[in-house]
Amino acid sequence: MKGRSMLIEDCTVALETHLSDSSVTNGLSRIFEGKYNSSDFGIITAHSYFNFNPPKYNTSEFGSNANVTVKFDSVSLILRYDGFSYGDTTQTQTLNLYKLKQIIELDDKSQLYSTSSVPAEAEPWVSYQFNRPEEHWDNDSTLELRLPDEFGLELMTLMQTQSNLLETYENFLTYFKGVKLSPGINDNAAVNSFVLNDEYPIIRLHYSTIGAVTTEENKIDMTVNTSTAFSQIETDRSNTLLHSLSNSNPLTSVETDNKVYLQGITGLYTKLSFPDLNEILKLGDQVIISSAILYVFPVSGTYNDFTPLPANLSLNYLNEEGKAIDIYIDPSTTSVQSGSLVEDKIYNRNTYYAFDVTSYLQYELGMIGMYKSSLQLFLDDTEKNNTLKSLVLGDSSFSTQENRVKLIIYVIVYDND
Repeated sequence: MKGRSMLIEDCTVALETHLSDSSVTNGLSRIFEGKYNSSDFGIITAHSYFNFNPPKYNTSEFGSNANVTVKFDSVSLILRYDGFSYGDTTQTQTLNLYKLKQIIELDDKSQLYSTSSVPAEAEPWVSYQFNRPEEHWDNDSTLELRLPDEFGLELMTLMQTQSNLLETYENFLTYFKGVKLSPGINDNAAVNSFVLNDEYPIIRLHYSTIGAVTTEENKIDMTVNTSTAFSQIETDRSNTLLHSLSNSNPLTSVETDNKVYLQGITGLYTKLSFPDLNEILKLGDQVIISSAILYVFPVSGTYNDFTPLPANLSLNYLNEEGKAIDIYIDPSTTSVQSGSLVEDKIYNRNTYYAFDVTSYLQYELGMIGMYKSSLQLFLDDTEKNNTLKSLVLGDSSFSTQENRVKLIIYVIVYDND
């Protein structure tokens, strides 16, 4: 048999937007707070919840054996920015701090989720307006909120009396259950993320020790219990094309103006399938796919410096139960199939992600009915569970040609003589 090579560019790529289950948000190295209204993704509101370990104090300063006099100065909550934000960070934002009414409790898997919440007091304990600092500012790393003096004085009294409330973490929770960070109701600036580790957030108590000869300024830090800290992410898509999206109701690109959507921690991902792939079998007596490249293009105008594109996307199999399974570049390695962003920063017309789907389509060619599978396109693991990075993609019928998904297949066709 003599083979002939052919290039196929009209194979249909069907796209759907899906919503996954809630994300686990405890155990991350960051917490989220803020509010941003996106015309594509809706209103996203982030709250964070955390509690504190009791202060560790020196009995030579506090209590019946103290040899100095202590004087309260101030008490503050200190947050440390990390590198992620989603929205316009140049705008003034409001941060409301609420005291929790109940203790944070993990579920039976020791987890908390983007849909979890803990009851808090109705009125803010502290309300604070701020601008997220730029890199060249003098203080570009932390955000400090002055807490009520009454709280600091109470802590001082507990230390002076050597209260058993300060003896253990569990005892301390009965006195101070923790806090909730929330944006202002009318905010529409950005969702911020703050470092979560053994050092931040902290409550810092400033005090002075007055001895016989000298007066010294001192501090005591109360650290966060990182295992119970988590973020709640609320989404309101009622004024977007995704208003009817749910876990049980995915939306085809035809239903959303020939677009599909991906977003990290909110769980939006794209499902891809190739319904007429088997049509290429009609080209000859034997058809072999020699190469296949899938290109997906972000829709122009849906990303900017405040909402940048994800650096990488992952492409996975979706089995018959809808579970994602890694696609490996080479079965003998553990390198998972992914697509890196190729960005056209000059003309903004040729920005895309590319995926080698040769082995997948070779396997799928000839499959019918229940044996056919599909693909899941999502942010990679480093971003999907701990950022709000997002992406809008055009399908093959999208109005702007340079934003349309493309599947390029090279085949070798053999005919029996």
